[in-house]
Amino acid sequence: MDWFINFLQDNFSSCVWLAILLVAMMPTLESKIAIPLAMNSAIWADNCLSPISTFFIAAIGSIVPSIFIILIIRKLKSKTTGFITSKFFQKYSSKSQKVILQSSDLKKYITLACFVAVPLPLTGVWTGSLITGLTNLNIKYSLIAISIGAFISAAVVTLLCTVFSNSISYILMISILLIILFLFADLIIGYLKDIKVKHRRKKY
Repeated sequence: MDWFINFLQDNFSSCVWLAILLVAMMPTLESKIAIPLAMNSAIWADNCLSPISTFFIAAIGSIVPSIFIILIIRKLKSKTTGFITSKFFQKYSSKSQKVILQSSDLKKYITLACFVAVPLPLTGVWTGSLITGLTNLNIKYSLIAISIGAFISAAVVTLLCTVFSNSISYILMISILLIILFLFADLIIGYLKDIKVKHRRKKY
């Protein structure tokens, strides 16, 4: 962790906003990590960003990759036959079903926004964009829903960091730990499911 902090201080102390923008664009990290990082005076000292600047930079940074993700996924989907059945995308395909099975178009986009708005690991703009790419949802309306969700998520995390400003370092560490735990749990669950499927195949 120290090497990462030293790297940030050595390269981004004079342009903290750029570091936050880049972190917000990264999958899984997004505003959940970018915001407590931006407001962390233990890292940036007097150069840490204000809550309002942090909110807008993190939210916009997390939204930027969305259109590229959607277009790339749809291109791959149309060109590769086994793309959506691959192990990596199976869990996103199941989440996509939760969206497209909604009774009305409005509910579909509200559900999509909710996927993005919840500031937890394995949710966020990348998840919402993957869902959009794997379905036939309207790109324009999906981007609006994803943007709304991103701003809600950023607002929640910014408010949390503002209220508990004396514990931002702990919030950052807990956020990173939660992401690691969620990713590890996701791998374990996927592995157990594979074993279960193989066992069923052997049985029959």
